[in-house]
Amino acid sequence: MKSKLLSALVLVMMFCSVVSAASVPSVTMLSTKTCPACQQMAKVLTEINAKYNGKINTSHIYLEDQPELAKKYNVRYVPMLIFKDASGNEKAREVGYRSLDEVLKVFQKAGIKI
Repeated sequence: MKSKLLSALVLVMMFCSVVSAASVPSVTMLSTKTCPACQQMAKVLTEINAKYNGKINTSHIYLEDQPELAKKYNVRYVPMLIFKDASGNEKAREVGYRSLDEVLKVFQKAGIKI
C-alpha cells in the first residue's frame, strides 16, 4: 500500500513539474563552448532568470554535447535562440547575440505574452 501511494505521489510530482515548465514562455540557446558571442548571451540568460524567474524559462544547450540538435534545428551559426510560447510551440528564431531588451522584443513581436 505504501509503495503504491509513494509511486502515485512521485508520478503526480513529475506531472506537475512538466506542466509548470510548459506553462510559461521559453527561450533556448544552442551554442558552442568556444563562441565569444555565446558566452555573452549566456549572461543575458542569467539576467532573464534573475528578473523573470517563473515567467520565462531559459535553457542552454551546448552543441558539442548534443550534436544531433545542430542538424535537427539546422544550426549554421551560433548562438541560436529558439523562442517558444507557453504551450511549447516554436514562435521565433534568432541568430547572434541579443540584449535583454532585444530578447523581450522578440517575445513581443512573436505575440508571446510574458
